[in-house]
Amino acid sequence: MSPQGTLITPPSMGREAQTEPIVGSAARGVTGLAGVQSVSPPRMSLQDRREFLVRFVTRQFTDIKTEGLRTLMRKAVLAFEALAAVPFVLVARLIRPIVLIRFGGLPTAFLGHLALDMELLLCRKDAGLHGRRVFDMFCISQSIANQQLTRMWKRVVHVSRFARAAERVNRWLPGGGLNRIPFPGAVNDVEALLPQTASHLSFTPAEQREGYAALQQLGIPGDGAFVCLSARDPAYYVGRPRYADHQRRYRNSEIQTYLPAAEELARRGYAVVRMGAAVQRALQTGNPRIIDYATAARTDFLDVFLSAHCRFFVADTGGLVALPMAFRRPVAVANFVRWELPGSWSPYDLFIPKTLWRQDTRRLMTVKDILQSGAGRWCYDAEYAAQGIDIIDNTPEEIAALVREMDERLKGTWRTTEEDEELQQRFLEQFRRHSTLNPDIQAYRRIGAEFLRQHQELLA
Repeated sequence: MSPQGTLITPPSMGREAQTEPIVGSAARGVTGLAGVQSVSPPRMSLQDRREFLVRFVTRQFTDIKTEGLRTLMRKAVLAFEALAAVPFVLVARLIRPIVLIRFGGLPTAFLGHLALDMELLLCRKDAGLHGRRVFDMFCISQSIANQQLTRMWKRVVHVSRFARAAERVNRWLPGGGLNRIPFPGAVNDVEALLPQTASHLSFTPAEQREGYAALQQLGIPGDGAFVCLSARDPAYYVGRPRYADHQRRYRNSEIQTYLPAAEELARRGYAVVRMGAAVQRALQTGNPRIIDYATAARTDFLDVFLSAHCRFFVADTGGLVALPMAFRRPVAVANFVRWELPGSWSPYDLFIPKTLWRQDTRRLMTVKDILQSGAGRWCYDAEYAAQGIDIIDNTPEEIAALVREMDERLKGTWRTTEEDEELQQRFLEQFRRHSTLNPDIQAYRRIGAEFLRQHQELLA
């Protein structure tokens, strides 16, 4: 091998679906990760149903007494819709052997779930993993994190007010489990379907024109390459106490640690667009090629358009990273935490993880330690704290090295070495030995080369 290493040719990033058949456990319908299967609500006992009915009726009378005629009329309409839905739901159950009609709500409350839960659901249907002819009816019953993305899904799937009544009736009547839309318990492409399929989302010609005009207003020419950048920010959850983000602060990142990476991309000729629906502070830079879109011109539409048209997306584990994944755009993920819950990896994606420091042993946890202890799946701050584990963010230098590698891999100028490939295989081998993840995912899982060079002790 030459001293410069082996030149890496980037994989195709076309929007078209691959023509090869779905292979591996995706074709076999294997779920691949314990605890991440499609889930349905637990069954209620007869006594539980009676108690629920009593509480429900009591609450209706209390609401009417407190809020008056307008509430009475609204509830009367809801009751009429529910009664009208009863025969439809019963017929839907009777015809299951012919066609399976399912009911459920669009997961609109959080952007990540709205993007990837829906995309993965449709990919699984296309792959035949649901096993029969299926027709899904969606409703909107939550707050909406992104109006544009919701609008785009309405063009793809059936969404109606009647579906909400049918979903409620199906939930209330015993025996409706098969008629519930089976969203996954976590946003994970455990069948490795995304790299093998095309996105179900698309823009209308009018939206394309609007998007390119908006790029011009941001200072990005129509043919100009740009990279999106985001860091999960606690400001997004201010005023949303219901979702208890204080339990998941380990997923947050400090945006200023991404600034050297943004400067590097700007030197390489890219415009860099800082994303985010709500942020605590502006990005401190005077570089005209770095656009702090999150604090200025942000809209739901542009969040989607930028994510779908960027050269690649630099992110952490915030929900915004699901948008480029749904559109099959390359992602470089820094500050990745839940090592065993990858979301999605495609052949052109890279990541580097936060490291975990054990207070009792005074050392970093190895990959083996993380997988065997279960820390690779933990979802809450308290789980790490209870085991005396500190979470260490990636350094600005590590993030900058990640984006350099990403850019050069996509351009076809990255030169890998035998040492890099050996380290990569040693990393993947740890997952093959100690993880229950679908091995098809591991084939796409690539960690940043410089990070591995500097942290070879993690492979012990």
